[in-house]
Amino acid sequence: MRRTFLYIMCTIGIILASCNRNTETTITTSSETEITSFYFVKQDSFPSIATTTFTISHYASQDTGLITNIDSMTYRTPITKLVPRILFKATPASATIILPDTSFVLTGRDTIDFSKPVMLRIISSDLKNTKYYRVVVNVHHVDPDLFDWEKLNSGVIPQRSASTKGVELDGMFYLFANDGFTTTVYQSMDGTTWDDGSLPIGLPANCHVRDILSADDTHYGLDNTKLYYCQDGKLYTSSDASAWQEQDMSGETYVPRVMLMHFNDSVWMITEHTSNHTFHLAVEDGDSWRSYPEPLPANWPLTDFTAVEFISSSYRPRAMIVGGYDTEGNGLNSRWNIEYSLADGYRYANFAIQKPLCSAILGASVVWYGKRFYLFGGIDNEAEYISNTALYSDDEGLNWYPVDTTHNHLMNVFSTRTQTTAFVYESCIYLMGGQNRIEMFSDVMRGKLTSIDWEN
Repeated sequence: MRRTFLYIMCTIGIILASCNRNTETTITTSSETEITSFYFVKQDSFPSIATTTFTISHYASQDTGLITNIDSMTYRTPITKLVPRILFKATPASATIILPDTSFVLTGRDTIDFSKPVMLRIISSDLKNTKYYRVVVNVHHVDPDLFDWEKLNSGVIPQRSASTKGVELDGMFYLFANDGFTTTVYQSMDGTTWDDGSLPIGLPANCHVRDILSADDTHYGLDNTKLYYCQDGKLYTSSDASAWQEQDMSGETYVPRVMLMHFNDSVWMITEHTSNHTFHLAVEDGDSWRSYPEPLPANWPLTDFTAVEFISSSYRPRAMIVGGYDTEGNGLNSRWNIEYSLADGYRYANFAIQKPLCSAILGASVVWYGKRFYLFGGIDNEAEYISNTALYSDDEGLNWYPVDTTHNHLMNVFSTRTQTTAFVYESCIYLMGGQNRIEMFSDVMRGKLTSIDWEN
């Protein structure tokens, strides 16, 4: 029995040995060297590192390529100790990082300094092909919150005894000045070099130049690029700041009182009803004006206010009218917000009721820039300056805060004042003129936020 068992086991062993001799092990190789994905391991202190998207480009030569992030990482993101994760079309024989001073085969746990030139060498598993990828990690080198301010002209007007208003119209800059007797207009193509000034034809001698309104179809989709002004029931318009056309509207039911703003692709002014002396909004409708029958609220401003159009977070056209004096000469701290919708028409809300900024906002200027409001200059009811620097609001005018002077160097070129002009043109804020307690200004300043073009 024992001998029979040993015979059977030997037979099985011979058969198995024979099978092993007839079996061949097949190893599959590939000539692929292509990378399909590249990203970085997450870092808790800089979570955006792991979410950065990299594109993989291939040059005309099949053995070279480029790995880079088109959208740069945020300012000051550290890239000296990053761990990459790489996915391949086929498993390579080796993947080697080549730095200026060293090289090593990737293990998946390597920390690499991507502030230096980095090459990635891929050798296919069949050892027949080699491909080099240049790896470029882009980081913004400038602070996105930095405002760059410069003074373009220290004084356009020789004498400092005139109130001023600066405007941009169809790519030209104009500075209007009135000394109480004469209106003069100065013009410039760049805000730096200005002509000697000329007397506009058709404007009243005692023109309140701060009430001149610019309506530029480059920005607002209007049929005509014009300047607007009204006084004593007459409307004045001009397409070149030099020649003005007069339209007498003093005999109409709604008489022009003051130009208001651009809003919803239209020009707006405030009119007064000749019978009951209520004030109304009016919009330009072709060659005529259409006044809304609903009277404006009693504490609506008529002078020394500022108005600006913007697009709200709900993507609706809105406008904000800030401060000024009412019909009785009372200083207002109001911040009227106007919103238009097809369902409800125009709606008004005064943000100052719950969030007053100060006792009054007089002679301030406001712009909408980089999805924020910026307020420059202005005084309160006690003739004290509202702020010795600019204020900003990032919640559409509800709350206001002083700008960070470590990033916004406005005060290097701008002295505290009131009745300055502020407007936005070609991604820049322009400030012109104004006055303080002892002198009037006609200087021109320009500021730009570093990241403003990144958002466009």
